[in-house]
Amino acid sequence: MVLLSEIPGGPSGDDPNNNPQENAQEEEENAQEEEEEEEEEEEEEEEEEVENLPILLELPEDLFERIIAHIPRSHYPSLSLVSRAFRHVITSHKLFVTRSLLGFTELALYALIRCTANIPLQLRRIRPLRHIFPGAAVVTIEYKMYVMGGTNPIEFTNKPVSTVIVIDCRFHTWGNLPDMQRARYHAAAGVIDGNIYVIGGCKKRDADWVEVFNVTTETWATVPSQCPEDASENGEFVTYVVMQGRIFTLEFGGCFAYEPGQGLWQSWGVESELMRFWNSSSSCVVGDLLYALDLTCTLGYPIVVYIIRMNWFGDLCWVDILIICLFSLVILGKYSWGSKDIWCIEIALETRQENQIWGVVESISLVFRDEMMMPSIELCRTVMV
Repeated sequence: MVLLSEIPGGPSGDDPNNNPQENAQEEEENAQEEEEEEEEEEEEEEEEEVENLPILLELPEDLFERIIAHIPRSHYPSLSLVSRAFRHVITSHKLFVTRSLLGFTELALYALIRCTANIPLQLRRIRPLRHIFPGAAVVTIEYKMYVMGGTNPIEFTNKPVSTVIVIDCRFHTWGNLPDMQRARYHAAAGVIDGNIYVIGGCKKRDADWVEVFNVTTETWATVPSQCPEDASENGEFVTYVVMQGRIFTLEFGGCFAYEPGQGLWQSWGVESELMRFWNSSSSCVVGDLLYALDLTCTLGYPIVVYIIRMNWFGDLCWVDILIICLFSLVILGKYSWGSKDIWCIEIALETRQENQIWGVVESISLVFRDEMMMPSIELCRTVMV
């Protein structure tokens, strides 16, 4: 680019005192000064813009709260490190009320993993929480997790306990609740009509083999019920689920279903279709259907589904997986040589013609690896937070 300018001097434009080298140097210095001035002005403008940015602390608290309510809860631990203002809102009871009113509550998956030494890759360790005893029965109601019974390994007695605690999964705090009337280990439990029913976990005795906990009054009461004759003497169960208003329990010798409304029991023996496929704790209920693992792939697939109203098992058309939990359908766990990796696989379920249920894999991720301790998944539960 050429810059044209007027040069002072005689009629011809010549200046006898003019030194071209000095003029060039002066022009260069002037240009440099102008550039420096422009840069200073730009910096001042940027500083003014930064100073004029709205500060989050000056936002109305309700608006700030609504903004955070839109953010998935999995990001809250990181957000709480940003500032005291974020931490104050995230730890407030009002935020979770706002999330509920705005319809932003979400299911959160909790897993109890024993013998862990390393920090998980994507699972977040919850601290501080009271130790959950082995063999405890666990149920969830909204954002609360109720933990009942088990054995206290600290006392080295392995005696069942009647202790009950409740965990608030919004803030990861816990509190004590009234003890059960009997100590129980590997009991079954389920929520029916807002009440918690606990079955077995102790030697058979008709008087108090079943208890019910009123979550409103926080009181326990015995439920008169006659134990199934073919139930094991120690009353310990492998796993349990709730379907169609009944609590289904599984032990090594059979399956039982308890209907609290009328106090009715139903039994399935070891030769039954239900026992044929539902034979481990790797199971869950989604949409009132029981999904279980069949590692022998008897029906051609490793996941089977039990439809109670038709009283038959069907297959879930999918691929290789391992330990089932809950969500749409979430699988945790996968063995590998020399270590135990825990994977999380989320499957969307779809019912097609002729009652065929198809699974579409939505995500697969490695969430835990521990080469030394060989961790085990004791239980998985979902809560609404």
